[in-house]
Amino acid sequence: MRTISILLLSILLFSCEEQIEKKKQSTIGQISAIETLFNSEHKLSVVDSMLLRELDVCNFYQSDTSIVSPCSYRNYKVLELNKTKAVPEAFLLQVKALTVMKGQKVALPMRHLIAFEREGGKLVKVNGFRGNLIGTRSNEGNVDDIIIRFFIPDEEAHFNCLFLWKENRFRFESVEAIYGGGGNGPVKANAKESISKDVYQILISNGMLF
Repeated sequence: MRTISILLLSILLFSCEEQIEKKKQSTIGQISAIETLFNSEHKLSVVDSMLLRELDVCNFYQSDTSIVSPCSYRNYKVLELNKTKAVPEAFLLQVKALTVMKGQKVALPMRHLIAFEREGGKLVKVNGFRGNLIGTRSNEGNVDDIIIRFFIPDEEAHFNCLFLWKENRFRFESVEAIYGGGGNGPVKANAKESISKDVYQILISNGMLF
């Protein structure tokens, strides 16, 4: 009787593990849309405040003589980067357009997205994008792929680009959709490789990656 119970328990555990694995596999490649709202009604969390103080990019106490934008949800949003690390150790910082950061004399003309990781106790910039985070795509790793929309004035076009986490940083993978400049939606699979090369060069030449 004990042997039968152990056998049934083993079958049950195997079945549960199989279901968990199937569920995990089914979510790989799933795209989640992101809309970052800079809501002035919300207060910064303790963690967000701590990180902004450490980065020293904004003012917590606004002065009539300072053009630097205040540290608030109206200008900054902190997002998780790595599923296995606490936010203070790795995060994405989304900055609203028209924000004036410390050390700058003019407002940002567009949204910025900056990835940070802590190394040796200090925050280090991993990637910088002059674009808007519009989505993530799940994968087998701990850092989701990200989809960023860039606007290039000279091209009069928006480019939705996919970046994958490789070798401890985001790296350009492909352009997924183009709106304007002759494009009107998703890029066709048979043309994606060649068009992606052209778009990557456009991003580089316009300083959209830093």
